[in-house]
Amino acid sequence: MSRTTGALALLVILALGACKNLNESTSGSGPGLFLGAALDGYPITLPRLYEVQDELGIFPSMVVFFLQWPSQPGTGHFPLETLHAVDTFGALPCVTWEPMYMHGDQENVILAERILGGEYDPYIRDFARSAREYGGPFLMRFAHEMNLSRYHWGTTAERYGPDSPALYREMFQYVVRMFQEEGANNVLFVFCPNAESIPHPIWNEKGEWNTAAAYYPGHDYVDVLGLDGYNWGITQNKEEHGWDSTFRSFEDIMAPMHEELRALAPEKPIVVFETASTELGGDKSVWIRHAVRTMEAWGVAGFVWFEADKEVDWRLGTGTDDQIFDFLMKRISRQARDVLITPRLP
Repeated sequence: MSRTTGALALLVILALGACKNLNESTSGSGPGLFLGAALDGYPITLPRLYEVQDELGIFPSMVVFFLQWPSQPGTGHFPLETLHAVDTFGALPCVTWEPMYMHGDQENVILAERILGGEYDPYIRDFARSAREYGGPFLMRFAHEMNLSRYHWGTTAERYGPDSPALYREMFQYVVRMFQEEGANNVLFVFCPNAESIPHPIWNEKGEWNTAAAYYPGHDYVDVLGLDGYNWGITQNKEEHGWDSTFRSFEDIMAPMHEELRALAPEKPIVVFETASTELGGDKSVWIRHAVRTMEAWGVAGFVWFEADKEVDWRLGTGTDDQIFDFLMKRISRQARDVLITPRLP
């Protein structure tokens, strides 16, 4: 089955959806950036989406949410209600699909042997069939930020190392093939590293293996490229958090990974799937303006703001001036997201 054929089908689906949807954005048209919202917690309901729109002051044309795998393959579920809520709202859903589960407060990564050995095949195939039956377009951000030791997908934390990229590629390809076999052409797969690798391939002499290129599953398995990165300002200190943070520009945080992704697959669209800034240590409004102008210069399709009060208060309206919303309204285009579903070049 051709993933190009699937992308063409998605183009038709989204065009039809735009015709029937009454919740159209009035924030611009033509070229530009789309703005999305990444939301903590699950499930995502329609009332919450309208609350988020009120908080942002701008319609988020993509909604990113997080879904973990079940501890036992037979107990998993498909997020149909959340997908329907996002679609009814008028946004494009993006599922961050995390192959781990919680046991109490402990995150438990599902080992690659269980996935590649077929134990989770029923869950993956049921999910793919449900996605096909759902029919609407959505993005699948499988095992994101794989270049962070914090996640160590497919392995224990102790085993995270030089063998991890090859293992990740194998898992990613394994999952995508099952979606292809089940005819889930409406699902677009995202390859999304963190903006900065930990361990870092330059700053850490033992981290030279930890590059986005090493993890990349290949053009036939990836539809959209992504990256995540945050400006922590001065909120973190070594005594309490293990590191000292400083107020950094969007370009400083994102540029090296953006360049690496562009080199990997110049023809594929790039989205910033998670970003936000604190106001502590600098001017948050100036940071946002600089970030938007930087993404415009790079030709990024859009960006997703992490709209949550979590480790710090990341919310867009916290610590920003009144003019920031007018600035964004002039630059945000819902139609910019359509580039995500144009067919891949061969």
